[in-house]
Amino acid sequence: MLEEVLEYEKSVKRGKSRVRYPSSKDIVEAVKVATERARGVHPHDFPEIVYRVLEEWGFSTKFVTIKRIWRTYETLVLRGIIRDVLNVVKRKHGAEP
Repeated sequence: MLEEVLEYEKSVKRGKSRVRYPSSKDIVEAVKVATERARGVHPHDFPEIVYRVLEEWGFSTKFVTIKRIWRTYETLVLRGIIRDVLNVVKRKHGAEP
């Protein structure tokens, strides 16, 4: 009987666990995964793909803004970490494609 009570208390405590929010590194990884999934997708739908990836990983997307997603995407493209599969990043003249 004691074991059952202890097991029940553990399950109740798990239900009250804190919500995990993604760090900047988590958002970078989610954007990388989303660009692989976003081939042929309109740029308007891209943030929703990133949100889905983060939610699949168990994060709350409550405080992740669309602006933050696009800023991360642009930074990764300009640094050459990912390709601009959505063709939305404008480069300065003289920069390599």
